[in-house]
Amino acid sequence: MIQQVHSHPDIYRIRVDLPDNPLQYLNAYVIKGVSGNLVIDTGFNRPECKRALCQGLQELDIRLQSDTSLFITHLHADHSGLVGLFAQAGCPIYMHPVDYQYLVDSEDGSTWKAAEDNFMREGMPPAEIKTQFSNQARTFSPDPHFPVNPVHDGDCLHLAGCDLQVIHTPGHTPGLCCLYLPKEEVFFTSDHILFDITPNIQVWYHMKQALQRYLESLQKVWELPVRLALPGHREGDTSIAGRIDEIVAHHDRRLAEICHLAGLYPHSTAYDIAPHMTWSMRGKQWKDFPPTQKWFALGETLAHIEYLVDYGVLCCREEQGCRHYDLVRTET
Repeated sequence: MIQQVHSHPDIYRIRVDLPDNPLQYLNAYVIKGVSGNLVIDTGFNRPECKRALCQGLQELDIRLQSDTSLFITHLHADHSGLVGLFAQAGCPIYMHPVDYQYLVDSEDGSTWKAAEDNFMREGMPPAEIKTQFSNQARTFSPDPHFPVNPVHDGDCLHLAGCDLQVIHTPGHTPGLCCLYLPKEEVFFTSDHILFDITPNIQVWYHMKQALQRYLESLQKVWELPVRLALPGHREGDTSIAGRIDEIVAHHDRRLAEICHLAGLYPHSTAYDIAPHMTWSMRGKQWKDFPPTQKWFALGETLAHIEYLVDYGVLCCREEQGCRHYDLVRTET
């Protein structure tokens, strides 16, 4: 399904359904120019996503060739999975080198193994770790062997007849980049800013303080003039400042909740704390969470714990290879 979301330049949204995924669908965007086209993000590397994306491009009379470029906002498989279609057609591909390198390093499974070992130290049982082999981020990820044009913060790209500014906003991933059309004040927010769900913030072995970096990235774009915000999932909006304030307040509540739980359940692991957090899972109890959602929930809990440890609110003690957390008691 395609929808025109802006005129002059002509920008279209292709809805790429994500089967068996709570995100429901990806917004793949197309800027259709007179002398070239730009596609932003792709969907998973699975047949259903391929059909939806290719059908949308066909309806727009866009063929994959050298005058069509692809911009991958970040490494997650629902955004990068079908990059191989564009690489095989000789399309120029743009991506931040940090996230590109992560895809390359993931090929032999070492990055997943590092994450699994870390989560085991945070209390996730080995049996729960094994269930993660069904994770769609792993199953439907792209072949990382594609040529990339690296982009960095502040780069100006001239693609599809438009001048686009690259804005590096680390947090959701280390290399996530948004695209901004200054003249039109159109902002492709990817998963940096979502409007009816909050972006998941995880821990990354090669990016410390993911939550702190994310909050800084939100403030970085707070004053950006935006007439139209186009997110990676669900619906967009006409501004971002109010939504940023809501997201910051959400994380403040998360931090307060973890402090409260650390007081109630002293010497807990992150995995002990996570089931007591407030999650939007339509009334499901922790034991009924799908494996992938437990993984994301633990990662987000841990990102907030990391933030509180670095600010001296929580302390960490490792015992028998497992980390435990307590509130830091201050003298009164």
